[in-house]
Amino acid sequence: MQSSKNSSFLANHIQRFLNIGIIFLAGYISLHFRFGQPTGPNDFYDKCIYGACLIFLFLSSVSQGQTRRNHHNNQTINAIKRISKLWVISFIAIVLVLIFTQSGNLVSRIWLLLWAFSTWILLIALELFFEFGLTPLLRRNIQPKRVALIGSGIVANDLVKQLKNNAKSEYVLALELANPKTGDIESLGNQILDEIWIALPIHEANQLPTIIQQLRFSAANIKYVPDLFTFRLINHGSSAVLGVQMLNLNSSPFTGENLILKSIEDFMLSLAILICISPLLLFVAIAVKLTSPGPIFYRQERVGLNGKPFMMLKFRSMPVDIEKDGAHWGGSDNKVAHPLAKWMRRLNLDELPQFINVLKGEMSIVGPRPERTEFIGQFRDQIPNYMKKHLVKAGITGWAQVHGLRGDTDLYKRVEYDLFYIENWSLWLDIKIILMTAIQTLQSRNTST
Repeated sequence: MQSSKNSSFLANHIQRFLNIGIIFLAGYISLHFRFGQPTGPNDFYDKCIYGACLIFLFLSSVSQGQTRRNHHNNQTINAIKRISKLWVISFIAIVLVLIFTQSGNLVSRIWLLLWAFSTWILLIALELFFEFGLTPLLRRNIQPKRVALIGSGIVANDLVKQLKNNAKSEYVLALELANPKTGDIESLGNQILDEIWIALPIHEANQLPTIIQQLRFSAANIKYVPDLFTFRLINHGSSAVLGVQMLNLNSSPFTGENLILKSIEDFMLSLAILICISPLLLFVAIAVKLTSPGPIFYRQERVGLNGKPFMMLKFRSMPVDIEKDGAHWGGSDNKVAHPLAKWMRRLNLDELPQFINVLKGEMSIVGPRPERTEFIGQFRDQIPNYMKKHLVKAGITGWAQVHGLRGDTDLYKRVEYDLFYIENWSLWLDIKIILMTAIQTLQSRNTST
């Protein structure tokens, strides 16, 4: 699930490049009105347009987000002022270059005025479109994050007030524990929450270790809101939510640019892979249908991001009634329905439909392997930090899997590898895991033949 913050972040990037397109097109359209053709008498016109685009791109990158952090009624006016200021500075910079290089006589004054005015009008029009059109549309299509608030005092009351006064916020208060009793905090581990905010007065900060221990079963992002109004909080490991500083205690690496990068990676790669392997998918589907009675696909409920269940797809390799007596962990080699199933599992062909889960946004290509809902309660009690693997989307393959921890292997080691991936994520690490998975699959195929 993407937050409205991340969607606005993406919208800002789109708008920034559209602004560059406006400057570019307005320059050449003005050339057409001035000279009757979309080219100038000399190359100084091209240099002016390209230079203005580069200057505007640099300035907008530096000042990005300043207007959109403002939630007051004058947000639109401030946005128009900002975009106007950026264009005026960019245009003046070009004019100054023309003056100091004594190139002013090579460029038409009429064209400069046409270009300056038309660009300004179009930039404002685009700003208004994003402000009243695209941004509200993105917000309407995004499910708000469910938040539980623990604590009382000035900070907690301020957060509750902010949530109530910001109807368009990406957060919704699902539960408030002002004076939690024994067991209330620990029960949050059984609820589906996106974030848990701990807002304690400074004199109650000694309760934080106990609260964190009681939240060990929760798969939500946990944030601590320090009551430190008289001190400047260091930015390391902190973030601002609704104007309030929070310390990230358990937090996903996929926020802001990282989330956009990961989402693009998953969507583009899964789409390309599905297109490339479509003949193989058809072959395996027909083979499953011909060699074993029952459906082609096996749908199984697994637990993913923030502990939320989803239906994971596989090519069916087990008899239809294999779990008529209940779910059993492990022993996958004894559950196969036909000889084809062992071959499918050895080459991981039964996992291929999960690229559909990735395309739907339920999984990632790389991430911790998801576990069945029936076993989550057992594993989280036995394995330290088990629920932290749900801070990110579940994956088709992962750091644990490329190190041989597949199937019936040591869960303690698998969790350690999963946590290493979450703590050290990078695009290169994802690429490395994908390449290692492909190589291991090819080696398995050569071994089996």
